[in-house]
Amino acid sequence: MPRAVLISVATFLCFELACGGGGRTGDAGSTPVTTTQNFVAPLPWIYSQVFSDTSPFHATVTSLKASGATTLPQTAMESLWSQGVANQDLSAASWMFPVYVSSANDPLKTFTCTKWGACNANGLAIHVPSGALPEAQSDGHIGIIDTVLNREVDGWQCAVTSSNVNCSWGGSYNLGGSGLENSGSEAVHGGFAAGLFVITAQELLNGKIEHALGMLTSCLNDPTVYPADQANGTDQSCGGTGAPSYGNLVHLTWTANQISASPYSAECKAVLTALSTYGAYTFDTGNGGLALLTQHQFSYTAAGQPTNPWASKILPDLVAAGDASGTSWNSCLNHLSASDFELLQIPAGSY
Repeated sequence: MPRAVLISVATFLCFELACGGGGRTGDAGSTPVTTTQNFVAPLPWIYSQVFSDTSPFHATVTSLKASGATTLPQTAMESLWSQGVANQDLSAASWMFPVYVSSANDPLKTFTCTKWGACNANGLAIHVPSGALPEAQSDGHIGIIDTVLNREVDGWQCAVTSSNVNCSWGGSYNLGGSGLENSGSEAVHGGFAAGLFVITAQELLNGKIEHALGMLTSCLNDPTVYPADQANGTDQSCGGTGAPSYGNLVHLTWTANQISASPYSAECKAVLTALSTYGAYTFDTGNGGLALLTQHQFSYTAAGQPTNPWASKILPDLVAAGDASGTSWNSCLNHLSASDFELLQIPAGSY
């Protein structure tokens, strides 16, 4: 079942458009794509400004291999791929993850998360933007990046009231930390903060994503491996042991030239470049196939932003290139097969 170094506010909210370049140099396909900026995002355009550069989500596959990451048998990748590629809705009714940025001007609400036991965010007073909503589906995910507390708080099965954010489960992550959890206090089962891996609209508009992504699956096996939450184990098993498991890294082996020459949209080429440079960690189960987590439209519409680039720009581009149909996309995986990927296990590290 899905469950989901202090930095200054000025630095945290610095967008590429206003503040210039920066970020890390990637491996395959690291040359950024220049695009015209027409939208102002309610989120930082790149999440490296939220969590530490030492997080495994900010390490390139090349550097992880140099540090001892191992390539698992291709049969494990084939097993994962056999789950099929899911068509994920990107509309306001989607299962995607809304994440909001709050400031001292936003109302204080009490976060509760007590259904399954101890929760490290329970009772926390956080600033929540007016109008903020969880996803409309039963998972009810929400993420709040509070720039006063320098903390991200994520919840699962949440409802927002005038004074509370009431959730079945959740977790709190210090900005500038690793964004990883190993105590079962989290909103997605892998234990990762959504701010580590969700694909934002602004990143797609900029044509570059400089962090690892998150891959939803139908099911995974025991044991759970680093950087996923090993202490909490796995809640939905494929009925076996060994990879594919929570915490495995899915790496696209395409080169930058292959990505450039592919028939994908510019937005999908940004996604593929991230998959080839940083990969995607398996983070939750119960999905109808493989999919990459994106920012929910509510991050714009519920936050009162005048323009929603998912509806006005990104989805039309995806549809025109055959990477989406209506409001559903295929996570840019539709021209790929298991042979285009390798499955990795990175060395164990700290949480």
